[in-house]
Amino acid sequence: MIENDRIRAEFCRILEQRLDIGTGRMIANWFFEPSNIFDPNARRAPKPGLVIVASYMLLVAAAWAVFNFQ
Repeated sequence: MIENDRIRAEFCRILEQRLDIGTGRMIANWFFEPSNIFDPNARRAPKPGLVIVASYMLLVAAAWAVFNFQ
């Protein structure tokens, strides 16, 4: 039993050190394209659907502000 606990603790420690595992990474994967694994300095770009929805929301907010504050 002690051996299993030690193995489990070691496994959890290894997983915690990985940058590609975790809740934050899973949420970021919903909004961003995967990064290039061959270029460590590459930035992740937002998904095109997210950009389109955000631009429409910004356009609607701007139109609402123009027509309501005249």
